Amino acid sequence: MAMPACFRATSRYAGTGNYYFSTNFSANINKEAMDSSAFATSNYSCHAFHASLPGGRDAGELSLAQSGLSYRVGPLVGTLPFARLELSLGGAANKLVFIRHPHHPDLALYTSDLSILKNPVLRAHPECAQQISKAHGKRRMGWAVLTGMTLLLVALPLGMIWNMDHLSVYAARQVPVSWETKLGASVAAQQDLTDKKMPQAEAEALLKPLTTPLLQAIPDSPYRYTISIVNDSTTNAFALPGGYVTINSGLILKAGSAEELLGVLAHECSHVEQRHGVRSIISNTGIYLVASAVFGDVSGLLATIGSAGPMLLSQQYSRHFESDADEKAVVLLQRAKINPEGLPHFFERMIAEEKAVLEKIENKQAREAYKNAMGLLSTHPASEKRMANLRHLIARSQGPYIDQDAAFKTLQEAVKKFVATVPKSSPKSETSSEVPPASAVTSSQQ
Repeated sequence: MAMPACFRATSRYAGTGNYYFSTNFSANINKEAMDSSAFATSNYSCHAFHASLPGGRDAGELSLAQSGLSYRVGPLVGTLPFARLELSLGGAANKLVFIRHPHHPDLALYTSDLSILKNPVLRAHPECAQQISKAHGKRRMGWAVLTGMTLLLVALPLGMIWNMDHLSVYAARQVPVSWETKLGASVAAQQDLTDKKMPQAEAEALLKPLTTPLLQAIPDSPYRYTISIVNDSTTNAFALPGGYVTINSGLILKAGSAEELLGVLAHECSHVEQRHGVRSIISNTGIYLVASAVFGDVSGLLATIGSAGPMLLSQQYSRHFESDADEKAVVLLQRAKINPEGLPHFFERMIAEEKAVLEKIENKQAREAYKNAMGLLSTHPASEKRMANLRHLIARSQGPYIDQDAAFKTLQEAVKKFVATVPKSSPKSETSSEVPPASAVTSSQQ
């Protein structure tokens, strides 16, 4: 007898003599096999908190099936239905999945195996899928926050370094002027022990006719300037915090006019007014102390600055500070009705003379020693760019300017007599005899 068509189809699919099984039954077998396979690979280590467990906590295993989430932890064995199942992330960096159910409020499960959230059996349930989506969003947000904080921790110090100049301005404002003045006075007193200084009363009487117009042109200065003259053949001048300015005899004698001398003095006063000395120290103290000062705690900063006296005597200002002092000096000279042409002219003349002297020194070591021993341009490098900038600043300057030639010549004559009274065996005289004449100064580029 012929076999029914359905049986023949079934025989072809099943490959057996059980012709009474339909093809639908074969599909059911495959589905159950899939579920069994999923169940077999859906086991996750876990921990549970419950009063019945030893110490209230124990380790165990979770498994997923169509019926729900099953757990086996010590004596606790059960299944939590997917309906109303609560899933949440927690722990460090949200690396733990916490599982609760309102039917068992005293039981808390958690696993560190985040792959449970990818299980298709769990994700097939609408309530669980929604919670998994929120959990992934929370995890992504956590990583974003962590990444942002990491970048901030890296960027903040770098940003402070890149903006140290601006931060030093604010930090310097936290240093009281009275404290800054005491620091300058202390360092100046130390310098007096090593330099042959013209009596201060005599120096002030000689300088006053020259410096009064300049100092009076400084708007609202919190400093009371003390300008001293020392017997030093190097062509130099330097300013300390608080308004203490020292001019070497070599600079006064080498200056070709009152405008040249006052141009250099205006530059030094600008260093004082802009607090470049304190700001240079602040920039070298480190990010922590600067940040502390910015937020109001200057104790550590003051202690550091207080011990930085030697640095104040030998420091070289940054290119930015030198340019800033140049710009402020030109404005100050213009306000005082002093020809600002003297400042670039003096620098240019010193550069030319230095070049002429260096050309005569063949020994490389002697050339380097000469550069290091020289004055103004070794601490205030005068590049061509800097001179061009100065020329640009004074291009529109217009007179009339005050005439101070008589007071300047009187000063030069008095300084010549002062220098002549210094014994030849003085330390400064010995030093100046070991290097070429002080008329030449180094012109190292910035």
